[in-house]
Amino acid sequence: MTGNLSLERGLAVLNLLKEADEAVGVRDLARRLEQSAPAVQRILNTLAEQGYVEQAPDSRRYRLGHSVLALARKILSKDRLVGLAELELQALAAEGCFNAFLGIRRGDSGIYLLTVQSRSPVVIRSSPGETFPLHSSALGKALLMELGGEAVIGMLGRGPLEQITARTVTDPHKLVAQISASESIGYTTSLDENFIGLIAVGAPLRDASGTIVAAISVAYPRSVGPHVEIAEIGEAVMAAAARISAGLGFRDSRENRDRDPHHAA
Repeated sequence: MTGNLSLERGLAVLNLLKEADEAVGVRDLARRLEQSAPAVQRILNTLAEQGYVEQAPDSRRYRLGHSVLALARKILSKDRLVGLAELELQALAAEGCFNAFLGIRRGDSGIYLLTVQSRSPVVIRSSPGETFPLHSSALGKALLMELGGEAVIGMLGRGPLEQITARTVTDPHKLVAQISASESIGYTTSLDENFIGLIAVGAPLRDASGTIVAAISVAYPRSVGPHVEIAEIGEAVMAAAARISAGLGFRDSRENRDRDPHHAA
């Protein structure tokens, strides 16, 4: 480790608790961190004093505390991207069956920033801060758009990628071809690739420089079709993404050419 050793160890404890599905004991944390139990206990005591961890009353094991949630809420409330996206995701979810998501890429994984539940019978089990796979989700594929095949394969590896369902694309080269096809239409899809019976459609978000900085998606049960056309949903998601990107300062030169009579076909 480099830098402030105590801080790094404290962050390592928080990261382990974030990824855990249930409360974790001191000895288990010490084993995973390759530290002594007394040293980990001191870190936990400090974090507990500030409310960043707490003990589960039934087991005395540790889990994340309410201060982490308060910190996350503070960040999200001040985040321009989240603020712009929230209104659009709520509008998409209000359509009736679309659970809506906002995410960013960190390394070879995606991180949810916002999830909005619709009236759909499919319940969102993902929360802000949780990770998601890039290769099997429409949200993840949108985040990989325009990186190029070599960059995508360098990031995710040469495969086979994790097979989440029978429909998951595990060959990185096939994934690259799928993303390339999505770039030509402007939106990505995930058809039973991340969850059986679920269709998802995603689109990238751009900042003022035109760089893809995040993505949004909607997911809905396959049983809704054929009343809902994927292309129609794609247009709606792209329109929402365009409005969010405009709020981030992006100006699409193609739109400007469309408005310019000198470029009229």
